[in-house]
Amino acid sequence: MLFDLFGVLLRERTDAGRRRVERAVGGDAGMWAIYDDLRPAYDSGDVSDERFWRQLQVRTGLDPFDISEAVAADWESSMEEDPDMVALALSLIDDHVCTGILSNLPAGLAKRARAEHEWLGRFDAVTMSCDIGVIKPDPRAYAVALDAMGVPAKGTFYFDADPVNVAAAAELGMNAVLFTGVDSVREALA
Repeated sequence: MLFDLFGVLLRERTDAGRRRVERAVGGDAGMWAIYDDLRPAYDSGDVSDERFWRQLQVRTGLDPFDISEAVAADWESSMEEDPDMVALALSLIDDHVCTGILSNLPAGLAKRARAEHEWLGRFDAVTMSCDIGVIKPDPRAYAVALDAMGVPAKGTFYFDADPVNVAAAAELGMNAVLFTGVDSVREALA
């Protein structure tokens, strides 16, 4: 079993969380397209927190803002776990099912996730894009995660809330499932 972290084991950012980030940078809902456009270089470790947020500032035409406040708002609105999914994943681990995580996120957020969610340490392998320098849906990201788990693509279930990532995993031969909630995992495993 290979799971994405955000949108699967951790909940998607809420509208309230998005507003908090907008307030921290002095932006509005229009900034998210640029945020998403800049995010791959941030998640792969190619740019620092400072550079990511300054690029966002310049591209959106925002006034200078406190980067530490932006980082705090961004990360704090991304840490809420889905207790039902975490319980299901941990039950698989308890049943000796090989489990792993493959997630796109920047280095600081990866460090925080590992510190805040001790259950990550129970997985057989946790592969973060910032650690390997490549993000999903690049096939190399999946290959590193599978290698870390010591399993082949064929026979491995992969769960992600992003259809693009699911399609990429399917192309590699994984049993790729679009995550729509804990029931989508239970149905796939039935």
